Amino acid sequence: MQHYLVYTLYLFFIILMIINLIYMLRGIIPLGSFINNILDNLMKPLLCPVRYLVKHSILKCIKVDISPYIILIVLSYLQAVCKYFLV
Repeated sequence: MQHYLVYTLYLFFIILMIINLIYMLRGIIPLGSFINNILDNLMKPLLCPVRYLVKHSILKCIKVDISPYIILIVLSYLQAVCKYFLV
């Protein structure tokens, strides 16, 4: 039973990484406004806390929004932890 839970989390983190990558690429690849609204609604719960932490840290002087990159790093770490428990 525990194996299925870890595998489900592993797949969930993969899906979140794909959504995050599409969100990051939307500035380069023009997407429709409908897709942009969906991506905004999906990523807002993840981006708001990270943006708050970045805004109140030493990184606040950076003019580029690095929160999607931080989310990508955290998700890849969580995915590696799940992969470790699957082996």
